Amino acid sequence: MLNGKRIIALCTYGIYEDQEFAFLSELGRIVAEKDCFLFIYTMNSEIGIASTDLTEVEVYNLIPYDKVDVIVIMNEKIKIRSVCQDIIDKATAKNVPVIVVDGEYDNVSMVRYNYAAGFEKVVRHVIEKHQVKKPHFMAGHRNNTFSDERINVFKKVLEENNIPFDNSMISYGDFWALPCRAATTELLKRDELPDSIICANDIMAINVCDVLNDAGIKVPEDILVSGFDGIDEAFLSSPGITTAVCDSGELAHAVLNSLEDVFAGKAKSTKLVEPVFIPNESCGCPRKDLHVTATVSELNNLFYHHEDEVHVYQSIISKFMIDKDIENSIRYLKENHAQYAQVVIEKSCIDLEKNFFYDDVEKGDRLVVYDSYSDIDNFYPYNPDEIIPHLSEIMKIGQPIIFNSLIYMDKCPGFVCYSYPRTMLIDYNQTPNLTNCFEMSIGGYVITRYQQYLRDKIQKMYQNDALTGLYNRLAFRTKIDELFKNPEYIGQKITVIMQDLNGLKQINDNLGHLAGDKAITAVAASLKQSCPPNAICVRAGGDELLAFILGDCDVDQICTAIDKRLAISSTELGFTVSASTGTYSTVYDGQMDISKIIGIADERMYEIKRHSKEIKKQLA
Repeated sequence: MLNGKRIIALCTYGIYEDQEFAFLSELGRIVAEKDCFLFIYTMNSEIGIASTDLTEVEVYNLIPYDKVDVIVIMNEKIKIRSVCQDIIDKATAKNVPVIVVDGEYDNVSMVRYNYAAGFEKVVRHVIEKHQVKKPHFMAGHRNNTFSDERINVFKKVLEENNIPFDNSMISYGDFWALPCRAATTELLKRDELPDSIICANDIMAINVCDVLNDAGIKVPEDILVSGFDGIDEAFLSSPGITTAVCDSGELAHAVLNSLEDVFAGKAKSTKLVEPVFIPNESCGCPRKDLHVTATVSELNNLFYHHEDEVHVYQSIISKFMIDKDIENSIRYLKENHAQYAQVVIEKSCIDLEKNFFYDDVEKGDRLVVYDSYSDIDNFYPYNPDEIIPHLSEIMKIGQPIIFNSLIYMDKCPGFVCYSYPRTMLIDYNQTPNLTNCFEMSIGGYVITRYQQYLRDKIQKMYQNDALTGLYNRLAFRTKIDELFKNPEYIGQKITVIMQDLNGLKQINDNLGHLAGDKAITAVAASLKQSCPPNAICVRAGGDELLAFILGDCDVDQICTAIDKRLAISSTELGFTVSASTGTYSTVYDGQMDISKIIGIADERMYEIKRHSKEIKKQLA
């Protein structure tokens, strides 16, 4: 219970489909009247049929089992028993009651359409009312519970009407368009055609009619066709499909009755909802149109809205992926398309050392990266105890909260939550596109950012000396060439400082090469830190270092600073580190050969170095 309301977690798929939306609309309305609140955990991919990737089921891991009062599982929507059983097991471990819709599981309450009774009405109507003698059945999947149940009903009605059955009377259309069309095409190759095709659902019935029509066979004059499940397309098609409507409103009320039993502590039970039989043109009966005008208007609205959204989201995704104008893109989403969304991702997604999508990254803390209810555009920590930010205010509105997993490259970087102030199909319909926009934007941003990080790292490895961190000679040449291409620098002062570590051989021989490396590093650091920030500092050779400075600078001050820093380094290292320094300054005239300038500074450095050695000899 949260904020004085019982929480119902509903697990489903395809909330934008008309029947599922109708069910959710009615359920949300009636449970709100009972001081309950609906959390909807939904997928956008039909994993049981259209996809073998189960990453999207991560959405069900978001269920706060310690806070919800009951879980409702739409088994026929999810389709994979192991996924449903996992939810049931977790709920059982937390003593959370479960109601399963359209499925049979142990120790749960169940709500079911009485599909067998509804389908029997369709089959009896075709066989007994229209007196067909050669019926054929277009079944769903082989060894599927719902398909097998309808096959048994078909056989039962045939037997009662003294029509012999054999296996040639069954084809398998897998409940879907393409396999059904293929099965119908094969059926038409037979020498003797059936006088009726009874289909296990409406989608297959519509496609059977289409294939028959293409073959010059009229429905219902030549062959009668029937469907089952009462989708809107059955009443929009020509001919209208004879079917049985699985009324979503009745299902919602049956679920409410089961919820009331659960809250009252009653024993687990099964509630049955019987589909309503509706004869139509495809079997030779008069046409019946249900909600056609409203449906056509809604479909047009959704279609054109969808087309507009796709173009907008593509533009936003591109901007996110190239890290361009992100704040304006977020602001645009908040104002125009995702005013009621929140996005939470794994904190490890923004870790540059490991890539969330490439590497095996452990999940842990999360960040809120998009919050339409806040003026904050920057990421901020996510508190899992809150479930979502602003939950208390959102629950006051009374509308269901919708959760989607974010999926990118077969990984789940987080989730998105929608909390609309009203229940409208056009809003529910846009959630898959919005989720995809967030998935592609976040995933693309993470990948692009990581690739930029790797590119910078490789570039640094390529252009920087590994020991000192200064530029190498090749990188120095590239930088100089870039500078000298700019005519704005003509007439500016150029200074070159050359340095050579004194006594490197003696340090290596007496103290070891590690000490020699430390000495070179100390000289490099003193040079870099003493020069202006815009100086290009280079390791020109083993112990030779160079600084190129464009613009006015005080060379004497730089050399003094270098000596002071080397004195400090000598104390820290425990041995003397010093360097000979040569400098040369001139004015860039646009035609200058940088090699000559470096050569002059180098010669002056060696003059100082030779002079220093002569003094040491004299003192010795």
